[in-house]
Amino acid sequence: MTDLRLTQRELDIMSVLWELGEATVYEVRDRIDPDLAYTSVSSMIRMLEIKGYVSHRRGEGKTHVYFPVIAAEAAGETALRRVLNKIYGGSPIKLLAHLVQQKRLSEKELARMRELLKKPTKRR
Repeated sequence: MTDLRLTQRELDIMSVLWELGEATVYEVRDRIDPDLAYTSVSSMIRMLEIKGYVSHRRGEGKTHVYFPVIAAEAAGETALRRVLNKIYGGSPIKLLAHLVQQKRLSEKELARMRELLKKPTKRR
């Protein structure tokens, strides 16, 4: 799997594209920060396209409509792996303990976690 490195602003842009499915530069800008310059957002989206995370199709006139090429889950997996390794020393147990202790989990969420822990998993 590719190691997806996204800056905070790139992640903001990708979040809009994942949520909407596709969007113009104006739509992305209006969602993340209407005060940003159009050219700044356009440059960031082009950079995401160069990295292979976004693609585009022709919209109306000269407008491009951008859409994500990578799934949100792929970016989440990379981010979680980085947090796991850098903050929790690579220990899934420490990460899980933190999640359970710091977040008030519903009984339904706890039951689902137990189910997942019982299932055999692929070793990586």
